[in-house]
Amino acid sequence: MNAFGELWRAIVGWLDLLTARPGAAEKFNLTGLGLVNATGCFFAVVLALILIESSLSGFPGWATVVLSLVANALQLGVVWVVILVTARVFRKPAVAMAVPATYAMAFVLGASLPLAYLGGSNILTATLGVIGFMLFRVAREVGKLRLGISVAFAILSIAALVAVRVGLYMLTSGLNGVG
Repeated sequence: MNAFGELWRAIVGWLDLLTARPGAAEKFNLTGLGLVNATGCFFAVVLALILIESSLSGFPGWATVVLSLVANALQLGVVWVVILVTARVFRKPAVAMAVPATYAMAFVLGASLPLAYLGGSNILTATLGVIGFMLFRVAREVGKLRLGISVAFAILSIAALVAVRVGLYMLTSGLNGVG
């Protein structure tokens, strides 16, 4: 299956996951190749957002582009680490949970730019709640984890994402405004 076919199946799969339809996990390619395609989709969204923002406000420079790629890779990586630890502890397939989670990160990131222009930069904080709910659905439906464990997984993922964002902010701002 090609990457665009997998993307379409992921969109349908996420619609099914969000509406709690049975068989939603089967829409995703829950293999290593599926994770490669999901990661490619994520970075395609990152590059598309950089391109759109550059066309709206001017090219920020190559250093900023690289920094944006690294920052987004770190955020995706921290979600993967939480998935890996959770899957290892509860003996669940990590790749199977990582594929829809990666697509969720890509979809929310893609929706964040128009939402930020419509609702201001504070809307980006609300996207963490959306990601949290989507990761809860991943743990519950794909990982087949119990309710409490799924909630804890989503909270841990959001806490890790916030920690990465705060850490990146402190690194890029030279610790101005801290202390």
